[in-house]
Amino acid sequence: MPTDLPPSSAADLSYLRTLAAAGQEEPLTAGPYLVAGGGWFAAASIVQWFPLRETLGLSPQLATLAWLVAAVGFAVHLTVLLRRDRGRVENHSNRAINAVWSGIGWAIFAFWIGVALMSWRRGDAFLMNSISLQVLSLYAVGWVVAAAMTGQRWMHVNAMIALATVPTLGLLVGTGHEYIVYAIALVATAVRPGHRLMRAAALGMGPTEDGA
Repeated sequence: MPTDLPPSSAADLSYLRTLAAAGQEEPLTAGPYLVAGGGWFAAASIVQWFPLRETLGLSPQLATLAWLVAAVGFAVHLTVLLRRDRGRVENHSNRAINAVWSGIGWAIFAFWIGVALMSWRRGDAFLMNSISLQVLSLYAVGWVVAAAMTGQRWMHVNAMIALATVPTLGLLVGTGHEYIVYAIALVATAVRPGHRLMRAAALGMGPTEDGA
């Protein structure tokens, strides 16, 4: 049985190897976007946590405004980042990973609109609690793709944390403690790894070189 690959298959394999090597060597640029998204919404979730809410003297209705503030703040933050990065030349891995995270962001937004409309039609705001489960499920997808593109095991850890938090939130929804758990999960799966990628990019290192 012949073991030689056809020319087209050999070329495809060579391309994939080159792509993987580039992903391991080039700094990833998604860090600031992860910090922005995770940071704004983690802060909003913390405000919902009833011990802090009571300490601040906020009613549940007033505390809910924190989500609107986070959405506006993130939109402004995202606009600034996109304008700063406009025209930046990216390698294949960065384009692929950034496209995945961009798709995740739009999927979260579309899901939020859909659930908001469903909640309004049914008069049941409790349905909005499903958004946090969807967010972390999609974060896990983003980190699995990033790990596959870069060969970094620490990114798989982020995915596992996100996935493990989904059923935990399902058990806690309605207790008030789901908000602090969600905030911690966002910090663990977006803010902290985002800072790690930003530090590596600032030093001109790829994700394989940053041992922090």
